Amino acid sequence: MESKVDISHTVPINYKLTVTLVNHFIVSTTQFLNRFASRCDDKLRKVGDGIHRINITLSILEAKLNSIPSASEQQPSAQQQHQHQQQQAP
Repeated sequence: MESKVDISHTVPINYKLTVTLVNHFIVSTTQFLNRFASRCDDKLRKVGDGIHRINITLSILEAKLNSIPSASEQQPSAQQQHQHQQQQAP
């Protein structure tokens, strides 16, 4: 593919302008990445705090459930209830 423009007659771009543009690009990209990383850190911290709170709540609920006697220990079996009713019958 041949270019129809003769580059030998074109004026080169000023190197100071090129350096200025590259520096501006680097600075703006770095600022963007720093802001992005900061926002990501904040969001991850909030998610971590939420997970920590949920973990604490879950531990409290598990402790409460473990403090309740199980249903099989608390209620007599059907056979024991039937025997108890027979003993009370006249």
